Amino acid sequence: MRIMPKPLELSHRCLPTPIVFSDSIQGLRAIAVLAVIAFHFQPHWLVGGYVGVDMFFVISGFLITRMIRNDLQAGTFSFGQFYKNRVVRLLPNLFLMVATTIVIGYWVLLPYDFFQYAKSLQFSAIYLTNMVFANQQGYFDMSRDVKPLLHTWSLSIEEQFYLLLPLLLFVLFKARLRIGGILLVLGIASYGIRWRYTQLGLPSEGFFSFLGRIWEFMIGAGIAYLPLAWHDKLKTQPLWFWIGASLIFLSLIGLNEGLPYADALLLAPCLGTAILIMSSESKSARLQAWLHNKLLVFIGGMSYSLYLWHWPLMVWFHQSDWGLPTNLEVLLLTLVTALVSYAAWKYIETPFRRNKQQYSGKVVAAATIFFGIFCISAGGYIYAKSGLESRFPSYAVIAKNLASFDFHAQTGIVQRSLQSCSPEASANEIIKNCAIGHPQAKQSFLVLGDSHAGSWAPAFDAAGQQNQWGGVLLSLPGCPPLMGIQSWDGAKDICHPNFDTRLKDVLSAKSFNKVFLVAYWSMYSEGDERRPYHFISDSKSLSNDATTSKKVIAQHLKETIQYFNEKGIEVVIVHTVPTLPKRIQDLSDDYSQTRMAVEVRNRFMKDTVNPAQSLGSLSTLDAANVLCTATVCPTRTGGYVMYSDNNHISLASAAQLIPLVRSALK
Repeated sequence: MRIMPKPLELSHRCLPTPIVFSDSIQGLRAIAVLAVIAFHFQPHWLVGGYVGVDMFFVISGFLITRMIRNDLQAGTFSFGQFYKNRVVRLLPNLFLMVATTIVIGYWVLLPYDFFQYAKSLQFSAIYLTNMVFANQQGYFDMSRDVKPLLHTWSLSIEEQFYLLLPLLLFVLFKARLRIGGILLVLGIASYGIRWRYTQLGLPSEGFFSFLGRIWEFMIGAGIAYLPLAWHDKLKTQPLWFWIGASLIFLSLIGLNEGLPYADALLLAPCLGTAILIMSSESKSARLQAWLHNKLLVFIGGMSYSLYLWHWPLMVWFHQSDWGLPTNLEVLLLTLVTALVSYAAWKYIETPFRRNKQQYSGKVVAAATIFFGIFCISAGGYIYAKSGLESRFPSYAVIAKNLASFDFHAQTGIVQRSLQSCSPEASANEIIKNCAIGHPQAKQSFLVLGDSHAGSWAPAFDAAGQQNQWGGVLLSLPGCPPLMGIQSWDGAKDICHPNFDTRLKDVLSAKSFNKVFLVAYWSMYSEGDERRPYHFISDSKSLSNDATTSKKVIAQHLKETIQYFNEKGIEVVIVHTVPTLPKRIQDLSDDYSQTRMAVEVRNRFMKDTVNPAQSLGSLSTLDAANVLCTATVCPTRTGGYVMYSDNNHISLASAAQLIPLVRSALK
């Protein structure tokens, strides 16, 4: 479909004349992609580097809108040509990257992670991976190092924008409406949606939301429809250039996802990018040189390829366990990313882009359909095969070992299937569906904690039935059972914003005599191999290191103990189970660790709890007293493995811990 021009539409004063900022745009792209890569490779080097994606959205909004606007004015716009050019520009490199992630995933991703990867692979075919990742919240799901396609969330949002924007501009153009004003209204509405997500305590949903991101594109799109005088004014006043550059610079070094209203503050780098787009052609040669630097322009030209390839390569490096110092690994990863991205840009992306006119619409449509079939079929096969467990013989052996343990035969207790035990469920649902122990008991207990609480649940269930105590499990993987905190860095979105409210609802609906606080405490205070920076923050302290995290934990642990004690509830701190340096599947059958090594990892929590005992009714449980001897902590007992990974105990271990729990239920 082509739009024929009308005389009025050709007037150069009705809309601004085409503005060409090619080198400036490439320089901005380079800054954006380098910021994102730096943030992903080493988050603490550039805490606000993630705003590079927001800068990209503004730039894309400007470029695409300007291109469509010019074609509409000239009467040469064609929907078919627009979508065909987008596919030829983006698909070849994307297809190669996606196919490579299958190979990388096959070699380095564990069965469960490969199984989860299959979902994102299928949805990448229809550019909806942002919706997949918005729903994958949790201790394991939010581990970025096992998601080779996690970065495609932004590509999905961008493609959704590309799909809808031409239709919108076409309709508005034909209706002769004030396009700039309507874009402004849409941007404000989208910003309001993003703000609403923040108010509702749904940061992950807001982060991945298309509707909550439109405003960033609209800022760029609005530039294309600003009066020409605005562009002229900014070009003659170098001060605006420095204002835009300052907004971006301050955002990169200071804007942190843990800051209050961080989503709202994204307006700063987006406005900074818009100002630079409009003012970068300043009459000051010095300003021009700053963004027109040849190296920046070159990097900006291959920014799409750099963005595509840096993430799966990072997953490969992190999951392959090279055993290198962090800085050396980052250096090697950077070099490999540069080489692979350059090769893909030069030999795949560039030839297709230069020869896009040679490909007919039918060929492009067929290639798009093939891409979709490929992703859906490959993902479906991996999903159906449960992550191809046979790739790792040791994992298959461990899985059979775990499945062979008969909890009922060993304990006389039928293991219950617990559902909806997280704060996302209502208090009544939690009390009903997550009941453990004796159903008619007069005394009751609450098991509160992260995923470790779930692995302890069979022991609490059996002990409760045997001692005639009733219990409830409230578990939020990745979040310790402390009131008033939020997890940080390794799992920014884990601690549910309504956790405290839901806990209070449960306590109002049911009375408890004891509460067991169960968690992987040492990870939050020290970090671990897979999540070295999974620290804990609160509204006053943002924890980027173990020292700050320990202070936050100590403070809120005391406050949590006081809260329960004031309600007449005895608190029992359950210390971290002996954890392993690697997953049980990666260790030899006869592996054991010293008791001393376990005590060192758990020292912070034990030192913290001792002074807290003066607060009132408080006691502790230590699994090491059961699972370890005086000198060593084995990984197998009676032929059964005691772990399901490197830190979660198996049913065999849970069965051994029943007497320990019974001793606390007196």
